[in-house]
Amino acid sequence: MKKVLVDTDVIYDLLAKREPYYTFAARLFTKADHNKVKLFISALTIANMHYMLSRLKSDKEARKY
Repeated sequence: MKKVLVDTDVIYDLLAKREPYYTFAARLFTKADHNKVKLFISALTIANMHYMLSRLKSDKEARKY
C-alpha cells in the first residue's frame, strides 16, 4: 500500500472546499477510505489546521474538525 504524507494545505483544501484543489484532496481521502493509500500527517499539522480553520469559523466550530 502506498504511504502519503499529507501537507496542511491539502487538508485545508478538503475542509474549506477550496477550489480548484478540493477535487484532488477529495480523491486522495476517498482512496484512503477505500484502503488504497495510507495517509499520514505531522503533529504540527493539527495545530496549523486549528489555527487556519478558526480564522474561517469560531474556535468552538474549528475544534469539531
